[in-house]
Amino acid sequence: MTPVLAIENLHLGFKGYTGYTEVLHGISLSINPAERVALVGESGSGKSVTARIILGLLQEVRGATIRGELRFLQHDLNSIGTKHWRDLRGTRMSMIFQDPTSALNPVFTVGVQFIEVLRRGSAPLSEAAALSRASALLQSVSINDPERVLQAYPFQLSGGMNQRVMIAMALANNPALLIADEPGTALDVTVQAQTLDLMNQLVASHNTAMLFISHNLGVVREFADRIYVIYRGRIVEQGPTAAVFNDPGHPYTRALMAAVPRITGGGIADIPDTSDEFLQPCVNHGSAL
Repeated sequence: MTPVLAIENLHLGFKGYTGYTEVLHGISLSINPAERVALVGESGSGKSVTARIILGLLQEVRGATIRGELRFLQHDLNSIGTKHWRDLRGTRMSMIFQDPTSALNPVFTVGVQFIEVLRRGSAPLSEAAALSRASALLQSVSINDPERVLQAYPFQLSGGMNQRVMIAMALANNPALLIADEPGTALDVTVQAQTLDLMNQLVASHNTAMLFISHNLGVVREFADRIYVIYRGRIVEQGPTAAVFNDPGHPYTRALMAAVPRITGGGIADIPDTSDEFLQPCVNHGSAL
């Protein structure tokens, strides 16, 4: 099976006042059609920055150096050019950002922004048709008064409401790749479950490949087909989700799981800031497919 997304030996570094600092060290991962892949690790481990490279949001940042192979639907993303990359964003690939407040434009209504997203799709839409489609998408993420939300500005909505708007926009054009960066952070448990169900439907009905970035190992265990564990910019363990959770082979993976609070109580293990033990070679459990 040809992957929707394939990354090989990805390195990212920044040139600053004190010299060159590398933050990603040889990341390799792939996602097949209709596959849900999770990327997990502590804050600052390199999850979100990897997602931004996939979307082409760091390639023009001054001082950033990116090396490695990135292929999306057989496109070599390193050679397609800025315009082609922008054409892919919001149509063939989309992202649900962790902070919807900074992702939405505060000077335009939700409706205006939604229409812009829908018109980036392949089929031309009138304003009335786009608003009707936007209303249906908002209802699918448990927004019961979509007309009011479409007329509102982002600052007039709660954080959870803005998050649901972002999720609906990301799903609007049925992308081939959906990147979800902590999509349930601002949502209550019930709406979070509904959102994950909606993503599951998209994966199943449109063969969408999904990269799911999350701190919530409980959700990851139930939702993901495969998992990559990242530590300080390195993939330290990968494989089918059940295999990684049932038999974690890397010391960092075991430490990460030991740090999860349990309903039965008991002590929560601390993860050290640095550990030579965590720099062991990557543990590979094989492919899920």
